[in-house]
Amino acid sequence: MTAERARVEMDRTGEFRALLQEAQKRLLRTVATTDEELASLAAQEPGRLIEGAGRDAAEDLLARLEGRERHELDEIRAAQGRLETGAFGICETCRGIIPLPRLRAMPWARCCVTCQARGERS
Repeated sequence: MTAERARVEMDRTGEFRALLQEAQKRLLRTVATTDEELASLAAQEPGRLIEGAGRDAAEDLLARLEGRERHELDEIRAAQGRLETGAFGICETCRGIIPLPRLRAMPWARCCVTCQARGERS
């Protein structure tokens, strides 16, 4: 590997490390807010039946969002591990290179678009 290529690789590693850290911070803030909202809803006195049903629906929605966000945090942490081991940017299905635009849009992506679409269809 030439010195120039090594520098470019280090720049990309830094870029994706920063993208992953920012995504992680954003999600942690969101999850903390969701946890606070759930606690606030749970602490409220049940009102009329309709209000209770609305509160239950809101709690259910927040719980689902929290689960999705926690899953995304797990994916970000896994991507950080792949970055450290040198497996970052390699499709886990076809072993091809995941294009930079996809990684910049979703740095925790495990698969290229083709393999992702194929997996979602099956």
